[in-house]
Amino acid sequence: MEKETLILVVDDAEINLKIAEKIITREYSVKCVLSGEECLAYLVDHTPDLILLDLHMPDMDGFEVMEKLNASNNWKDIPVILLTADNDPDYEVKGFSLGAIDFITKPFVAEVMLHRVAKALELSRLRKLVSS
Repeated sequence: MEKETLILVVDDAEINLKIAEKIITREYSVKCVLSGEECLAYLVDHTPDLILLDLHMPDMDGFEVMEKLNASNNWKDIPVILLTADNDPDYEVKGFSLGAIDFITKPFVAEVMLHRVAKALELSRLRKLVSS
């Protein structure tokens, strides 16, 4: 039996978590957490197939979380899509330079989110096949 695909959604706004969860659970399993710290704590015992990561959070923003993911051999290969309400190209450049594979803007559009998640998961699967 194939393992169920797990998406970790990290956002400090509960409403955004509820919306993302409602959209993503159409196709995948979802775990939601409210901060970068909760994200890193969750990753100690779990390995999601993809992380949807809010860029702007108090205490630890998405860029800081990306840096911690990149510094860990256990986490550096988990694909990350950044979530943001900003349209600042500098944020996109920085996110991509830290290894993000895509951006999803808020407010979320269900079909856009599902397509981007599916494409990211397919790309990750293909990368694993090539590297093995």
